[in-house]
Amino acid sequence: MDEKEVLTRFKNGHLDRAQVAALLTGAGTGTGPVVLTPPEPPVAGAIAVVGMAGRYPGAPDLAAFWRRAREGHDSASTPPPGRPGEEPGHYLERVQDFDPEFFGIDAHEAALMDPQERLFLETAWEALEDAGCTGGRLDALTAADGTPRSVGVFTGAGSGDYALLAVRTWSRERPRPMPRGGQWSLPNRLSALLGLTGPSQSVDTAESSVLVALHLAAAALHRGECAAALVGGVRLLLHPSSRHPGAGEGVGALLLKPLARALADGDGIHCLVRGSAVGHTAPDPTAPGPGRGSRPAGAPTQGAPARTPGTAPAGRVSREALRAAGVGGADGVVREDAGAVRGLVGEAGAATGVAAVTRAVLQLGHRVLAPGAERAGARPWESEGPGPRRICVGVRGAGGTDAVVVLEEYLPQTAEPSVVAERGPVGPELFLLSAPTPAHLAATARRFAALLGGTGPVPALDRLARGLRTGRAAMDCRFAAVVADTGELLRLLEEFVRDGAPCADLRGGGADPLGLGAVPETDGYLAALWQAGHLHQLRGLWLSGLDVDWAALEPAAGGAAGAALPPSAFLRVPLWLSSEEGPA
Repeated sequence: MDEKEVLTRFKNGHLDRAQVAALLTGAGTGTGPVVLTPPEPPVAGAIAVVGMAGRYPGAPDLAAFWRRAREGHDSASTPPPGRPGEEPGHYLERVQDFDPEFFGIDAHEAALMDPQERLFLETAWEALEDAGCTGGRLDALTAADGTPRSVGVFTGAGSGDYALLAVRTWSRERPRPMPRGGQWSLPNRLSALLGLTGPSQSVDTAESSVLVALHLAAAALHRGECAAALVGGVRLLLHPSSRHPGAGEGVGALLLKPLARALADGDGIHCLVRGSAVGHTAPDPTAPGPGRGSRPAGAPTQGAPARTPGTAPAGRVSREALRAAGVGGADGVVREDAGAVRGLVGEAGAATGVAAVTRAVLQLGHRVLAPGAERAGARPWESEGPGPRRICVGVRGAGGTDAVVVLEEYLPQTAEPSVVAERGPVGPELFLLSAPTPAHLAATARRFAALLGGTGPVPALDRLARGLRTGRAAMDCRFAAVVADTGELLRLLEEFVRDGAPCADLRGGGADPLGLGAVPETDGYLAALWQAGHLHQLRGLWLSGLDVDWAALEPAAGGAAGAALPPSAFLRVPLWLSSEEGPA
């Protein structure tokens, strides 16, 4: 077994660190020194949140969402342009826009897709990019039998408003294709487009849908049904019947991995999921709000508290979640429910849970408690002891399904696990960008130029370049540069965007003209080039279309851990049931 195979098996969880050390000691491959740093034992059973993305009213990304959460903004407004009516609510802008070309979807087919599905597809991709988990690192998430892309998808969604809109214009005299109305399509389409092979399941428990989905995803990870899980939810108010004062919209997604796997992969970790629980409390038929009906015959008349949808679950479910998290009691655990995000997203159905979890993760990451029912303003989150900060998020669905998730601050050990295949002294870096079309590539390059030339923090060049090499998918249109510092990189990106310089465009074929990808010795050749620092040669091979497994060449780089990199740019266009129609 050579060094590459040893490192691959370690990353896939098939070898522990002692076995790796023993094998590498006797490997004698001469491919470079390997440094093994033994970590502290990971928290048993913990799940890591390694990627996250979202779009909420007045907040097109999570940075804007956190600013609004921290400052206590209320996003209520009248409907945006293009939506008739005056019902105050919490709305997203331009929900009719989508980028079908990025995902290789025909525009006619995309117009028939539920906008909730389109919006979730873009958000899920951004969450994968945030985790540095597209391309080769996505392929490397294998099942026990070696099947690649072992990623489960667990989602919650709003009702099929788009199909209801289509019914208004359908007739026997004027038949037309109809959008799908089932929620099953939300996770299934994502799994199909990205070739994901784990469970693909939709959940509908109203406001608690995403917390229930997260509970199911954690169980699937513990059982080994998938190597990672994408959890998310979306809700749009497309049909007038869905709107009422205070209703809201939003979309969010999180990527989960077992903590041990995340550490082995070198992932950036937003926080830990320590435990979860799901139960049911019969809703009170006298309480106001949607989803209330007559009490079934024989149902108890006492003990079912009057609660509006989205409020805190019963104490029994919370206690079970804390027990599953290994937390002795509720002391020191911050508690939040859907009320914490009502000003941010309103009564947002399936998007409520993902907004509440996202807000909790951001509070842990920033160590700041955002305004809430018991806090008039944001304040630093002072730790009450040597242990990590914890937050317990609970949401009740309109039908009475309670779901609770316990999140914990991730405190890295001083001896962080790493497996480093050294390339030699630090020097120039190979910067790679790719996109499906030249226009997409220029738009993404513009985002990186804005990052490097802006007033905010700039990631170190080596971390930025590694994150892109190992964590982003290699698409048909490519830009590559060997640079010594971020100033040189900024100059080249600005020239590329300004002058419209030609990029490598492989859409017409001709990739890998020498056929090196089919030669077994190519992997060794690429490794030798990498270790010798021949970056210009590697740049030329990649621009020619040769598939390079950067994660295998530099396994410790992981994704863009600790580097806040801009996501790929979407070039959205309006797509609706017909060219004459817009959002209702």
